Amino acid sequence: MISFLRVFAYICICTTPFQVAVVLWGIGIIAVTDYSILSLSNIEFIRNYLGLLFPIIEWAYTWFWNAFLDWMLSLPMILHQTLKAIASTWLGFWILKNIRSKGS
Repeated sequence: MISFLRVFAYICICTTPFQVAVVLWGIGIIAVTDYSILSLSNIEFIRNYLGLLFPIIEWAYTWFWNAFLDWMLSLPMILHQTLKAIASTWLGFWILKNIRSKGS
């Protein structure tokens, strides 16, 4: 279990640069288009700039609670991605700190 948590923590930490890149991409989109920070939602970003992922979104609607997915995808992309990056990085460091403090 400890090795799984260690791998999970490193994945949380190592994905941070990709998440920051997506936030910067979103800021670039806002700078050159009519979108604002609050109007560029997750679904708009995926539909217009990551169309490759749209079939996955459609598939998710067949498996998950539609109201929850509607809410998640309507969140402002930049704010959501920023909070997600902060939370996953913090979680990764927290897990590593707790694993090391237990002496394993």
